[in-house]
Amino acid sequence: MIVFIDSGVLGILANPNKFGEAYDCEQWLYSLLSQGVYICSSEICDFEVRRSLMLVLQKKAELNGIQTLDELREIIDFLPISSALLRQAASLWASARSQGIPTADDKSLDVDIIICTQWRILKEEFPGRYIVIATTNVKHLSRFAEAKVWRDINF
Repeated sequence: MIVFIDSGVLGILANPNKFGEAYDCEQWLYSLLSQGVYICSSEICDFEVRRSLMLVLQKKAELNGIQTLDELREIIDFLPISSALLRQAASLWASARSQGIPTADDKSLDVDIIICTQWRILKEEFPGRYIVIATTNVKHLSRFAEAKVWRDINF
């Protein structure tokens, strides 16, 4: 099994204050890892979370999640963004638009489409394996990939 963590879940995991949802999410992650589940994310998810953390850091001089995000990189693989990936994502984006099912504003980078494309590539690379995107945003992602709320992914 492969669990692909999207930006929303990565942001929860990067929260340095481990209580409530952040604590629950961290326990969920370690539970999956202890069961041998392969966990990955995307460099584009790191970008989304890191830029938000840096913005908060500029406004506050307190402990931030950047160090926590860097520590996550030691236990989660981050899939690279390549030219081939972006070409496939552009095709999926155009197809979604032409079918009237956009996932973001036309001028948006549309990270959801990039994530779904990475999921599709994983499906091709690992046929027969169950691959799911762990998210807080099932609505947009489930149009193009297997996506579940992170709390609902347990094995």
